Amino acid sequence: MKLINAIRMIEERDRIKKKAEKEKQRQKMPFGNQFVNMQNPGQKKLVNVQSIFPKEDILALKMRTKEVRIREALYKAVHFYLKNANAD
Repeated sequence: MKLINAIRMIEERDRIKKKAEKEKQRQKMPFGNQFVNMQNPGQKKLVNVQSIFPKEDILALKMRTKEVRIREALYKAVHFYLKNANAD
């Protein structure tokens, strides 16, 4: 029994030590806008957005913007909206 308890204590210490090391590494790693600013100094901060659209709307948007990919079609649409929002 004493040997089993000693092994459990050693395993617990190892687990705590590994957890502390992971936390230390995690704190060193940049996340979100920190990472973006590190990769692209001088650029604006980025925000990740998720949306749900009907398939028909996405297909119509792709046809109207003449883009193959949804990402580019959405980018063009949002860019156009923001550029022309002040005109109204």
